[in-house]
Amino acid sequence: MSERLQRVLNNLRQSKTKALSVFTMAGYPTPEATLEIVPLLARAGVDFVELGIPFSDPIADGPIIQAAAHRALQHGTTLHRVLQMIEQLRRQTDIPLLLMGYANPVWQFGLEPFAETCRRLQVDGIILPDLPLEEYRPYQSLFQATDLDVIHLIAPNTPEHRIRTIDRHSTAFIYCTTHTGVTGRNPRSSARMTAFFSQLSNWVTHPVMIGFGVKSHRDFVYYSQFADGVIVGSAFLQFLQSLKPDDYPSAIPRFVRAIRHADPEGMEPKTPR
Repeated sequence: MSERLQRVLNNLRQSKTKALSVFTMAGYPTPEATLEIVPLLARAGVDFVELGIPFSDPIADGPIIQAAAHRALQHGTTLHRVLQMIEQLRRQTDIPLLLMGYANPVWQFGLEPFAETCRRLQVDGIILPDLPLEEYRPYQSLFQATDLDVIHLIAPNTPEHRIRTIDRHSTAFIYCTTHTGVTGRNPRSSARMTAFFSQLSNWVTHPVMIGFGVKSHRDFVYYSQFADGVIVGSAFLQFLQSLKPDDYPSAIPRFVRAIRHADPEGMEPKTPR
């Protein structure tokens, strides 16, 4: 278990503050940009950052994250390079860092070397959407021994009994998607969805973060009433598309304010295009 991540989650719960996590793709729009973007997110008040591992065949990513991964791969952003970025980032920020990607690059790297490297570099957690609980459990002791939290996903169609099982095997938080399907979609709220979210606190003991399609302050407020916070991904990557690197120091904090505090100008770049 990551003490850094646990401390942040505990402090948020004690202060009754909703968490905001932002996903950004490592190597997008360039590897150099990642080394600037993550510290800016930390200074802007994001509670933890998810750093995407580019992969050529994602199953959970919509077109925006797929395009970002493709561009990062064109820049030669391998898992080895992502870990090198984290080593550099740890000289700049102490924010909890979670890697999000797919099992294939991790298995190609070697699971034990990967876990040990993550411990050395102070990676706090890993999210692998294509690693179901049943395939994770044989390696659970390895992840625990290296203080690496494995974050499991649930969706509105996940049965209660499975959610309770996932909760028993979780060590940090549970990632709940707003819908079944890929990232970036605009989920339609329904009575059934609201009923599902309303029951989550009765089924789990760990914090819950809601993601997939969270794009605005309105979404932040809506989903936070059911969970401990939200995760923003596609909206942030789409925002980066409109920026030049010189815009980052002012634009990224505005984006964070727009999500958390409804800054009316936060989602718009300030310089003409």
